Amino acid sequence: MKTVFLTTSLIALASGPALADGHAQVSGYALAEDGAALIVMHDIAAPQTAMTLPLNAPLKAIAWRPVTGDLLGFSDGMIAKIDPMTGAVTNLNATFMDDAMIGDAPMVAFDFNNKIDAVRAVSTAGDNLVYFPEGFGDNDDRAGSVRRFTPLAYDEADAMAGTSPKVFANAYTNAINGKTASATFQYALDAETDTLISLANNAGTLATISKITVDGTPVDLAPMGGLDIVSPAEGKNMAFAILQLEGVETAGLYTIDLETGAATMKADLGLGGITGFAASLSQ
Repeated sequence: MKTVFLTTSLIALASGPALADGHAQVSGYALAEDGAALIVMHDIAAPQTAMTLPLNAPLKAIAWRPVTGDLLGFSDGMIAKIDPMTGAVTNLNATFMDDAMIGDAPMVAFDFNNKIDAVRAVSTAGDNLVYFPEGFGDNDDRAGSVRRFTPLAYDEADAMAGTSPKVFANAYTNAINGKTASATFQYALDAETDTLISLANNAGTLATISKITVDGTPVDLAPMGGLDIVSPAEGKNMAFAILQLEGVETAGLYTIDLETGAATMKADLGLGGITGFAASLSQ
C-alpha cells in the first residue's frame, strides 16, 4: 500500500449545497496501472492524498453496489468483489454466457441499475452486457450469470445517428445506499461525440443530451476515466466524473451537470491512464 499525493485545485466539494445537505461524504475509487491498482479516495472533497492498493488480479472496470455496499470489478470471465481496504480481489464465480466476453475493447464502463440491483457493462466497442448477481429476482434463471444484450447505437432520429460510439462511462440515477430505487435513468459519456448521452438499458439505444463543456467551452474527451452518481434520496443525484482531455497528460476530478453537460473541475489528479471510476455516499 502506498499514498499518492494528488494535485488539487483546493475547491472543496463539500462547500456545494448538494453535499452540504446532511453532511454527506463521497468516497471515490479508480483503476490505474492498466487495471492492476486501485486508487482509494476516502473523501473526494479532500483528494490531496489517496491510497493506492495493488490488486491481486487486474480489472477492466469497477462499480459500487449501493444495495449491499460492495465494490465490484469486471474482467473478461470474472466478476469480483474488491476489498477497498486491502485490494484483495475475490472471484464471485459468475457464469459468462458463450457470447458474453468483451475482448480487446479499450475501455469498459460498469454501473449498477439500482432499481433491479443488476450491473451493466458497456464498452467503447459497443458491447452491452449485464451481470445478474446471485440471488437476483425470484427464482430468476439469470441469477449468477453475465449476458449480452443489444449493441450500443444512436437512435435513428438522433443528431448523432450513424456515428459509431465510444462509450467509456455509464451511471444510473437514484443510487441509494441500502435499498433499491423505484426508478432509475442511465447516463453515459461518449468520447467519439464528446457528449453526455442517455443509454436505454438492454435496447442499447443512445440519445444525445449535450456536449460536455468546461468553462463553457466544448472539450475533446479521451476514452478514459469514468462517471458515477451518488444519491442521498430519490431524485437527488450528484454526478462525478474522472475525465482526461485529449492532449492532456493528467486526468481531472469533475462534477457534471446532468441537464447541461457542464463539467466543473474540482481537482487535477496528477496522473493519467485511469480506466475505471466508482463513487459511494456515506452520511
